Amino acid sequence: MGNTQHREKTEDFEQRKRDHISLSLDSRTQTTGMSGLEQIELIHEALPEMNFDEVNSQVEVLNTTSPTPLFVSSMTAGHKGSFDLNHTMAEVCSSRGWLMGVGSQRRELGDTEAAAEWSKIRKSFPEVKLLGNIGLSQLIYTETSEIQRLVDNLQASALFVHLNALQECLQPEGTPQFKNGIKAIEKICKELSVPVIIKETGCGFSAKSLDRLNGLGLYAVDVAGLGGTHWGRIEGHRSQPDEKLYRAAESFKDWGISTLDSLQAARTIKTDYEVWASGGIRSGLDAAKCVAVGAKMVGLAKPIIAAAVEGSQSLNNCMEILEYEYRMALFCTGSAHNEQLQELNKWQFQKT
Repeated sequence: MGNTQHREKTEDFEQRKRDHISLSLDSRTQTTGMSGLEQIELIHEALPEMNFDEVNSQVEVLNTTSPTPLFVSSMTAGHKGSFDLNHTMAEVCSSRGWLMGVGSQRRELGDTEAAAEWSKIRKSFPEVKLLGNIGLSQLIYTETSEIQRLVDNLQASALFVHLNALQECLQPEGTPQFKNGIKAIEKICKELSVPVIIKETGCGFSAKSLDRLNGLGLYAVDVAGLGGTHWGRIEGHRSQPDEKLYRAAESFKDWGISTLDSLQAARTIKTDYEVWASGGIRSGLDAAKCVAVGAKMVGLAKPIIAAAVEGSQSLNNCMEILEYEYRMALFCTGSAHNEQLQELNKWQFQKT
């Protein structure tokens, strides 16, 4: 197997990643109000019988203790514009103890110099917990030794393998080649030195798909449902209105399974992996709703990158508020810790 099909001209790659950052902050690419989380109501407890400072929101994950279930979801990497953003995110994640997912490491498969970004960041923030990232369509055609190199470059605590079938179909440079994907996932779980986490990129999971991931050796699955940044919309806006991919993206602009429906699907089957959530998480309260419905960890992307472009102080303030909101949700439902939030008397569907 080789990775020649994944090589891309540097200038084209740079432009694609710049487009991704700018369009991810564009309201036209957001499926706001479609996560389903507005249907969930956490039940207020007027008599919490504890002090706010007694709330324990900590979670044990990947051999570390995180202050809350919140983590920075995968965003951008491997181009000139990404270093400052990733440096800012790594700085604040290191100081606040958050896990940080990195953007796709695809470029490193064909460009060994691309790893220099992570070498510099690691030197500055040796304690930050980073999660590597590669697409399934790249994993299928790549030897484990090369994926291990990406993990080693990052000193990653785990590896995200992202599923993005819709995006690959609509991306001008896309590689919508997913045959033998399950076999590749099982292989990498057996051979890689760190845990493997599967994640969607905004289109969610059905119960059938989640069940197919049982028995492969995964650590977790991030359902990453519809409701936030929609990568089909992003890729569509990279084409001209009279072009095929733009028109197809318009037809598929609301494609996907919502974050709530994906979490509900996970509740209908017995998984041998942890269930994580992302997709339209815009507050600590949103995150608490995801935990209530069954998520172990909850990822945020758009609020983080929007704050990160303003600098480390802005990002620190953003993350501090998110943590506070999450703990408020625990306190105001009478939940002393995360697991108590998942009890059936702590949440309900909104009454219609």
